[in-house]
Amino acid sequence: MNVYQSCPTYETESFILRQVREEDAPALLKVYSDKNAVSRMNADFCTSDFYYETLREMENCISFWLGEYALGYYVRFSIVLKKTNDPIGTVEIFGGGDGVLRMDIRSDYDKEKYTKQLVSLAIDRFIDDFSIASLKIKTQNTPDRIPFLEEMGFEPSLVYRPQLGYHEYNF
Repeated sequence: MNVYQSCPTYETESFILRQVREEDAPALLKVYSDKNAVSRMNADFCTSDFYYETLREMENCISFWLGEYALGYYVRFSIVLKKTNDPIGTVEIFGGGDGVLRMDIRSDYDKEKYTKQLVSLAIDRFIDDFSIASLKIKTQNTPDRIPFLEEMGFEPSLVYRPQLGYHEYNF
């Protein structure tokens, strides 16, 4: 399967992950205008800090993400809450040797119960679908996630951006 020719859709107990869409902008603005949520996001080597105050800024960001997907760089999925059908955040993943999982989640859903579902999905499906050699997650700004990530098999990365605080899952 080439994920850049046909973007897959995934499902967890609580969410459907599908490629981000322009019409997601109003719901995603609630995430990206929340300073608490933004402080927990991984913006390493990105073109912005992901704090947006206007719908236009959010729309521009989504357009950028869709352009990056068209170039085969990464996929930005909307995390759609099954019970309301509303996006409550995004997940980004790309393949290769250093697959980095970014999870941007609305503050009221940034709970272990939900983030574990997303990480489990990444382990179970993204690793194979995106041909990932080692899955990385930034933990420096989300230290509360470290205990459950370590229970799932993640270890502090000694080689991948160690000064930026990543954990990695090697298999």
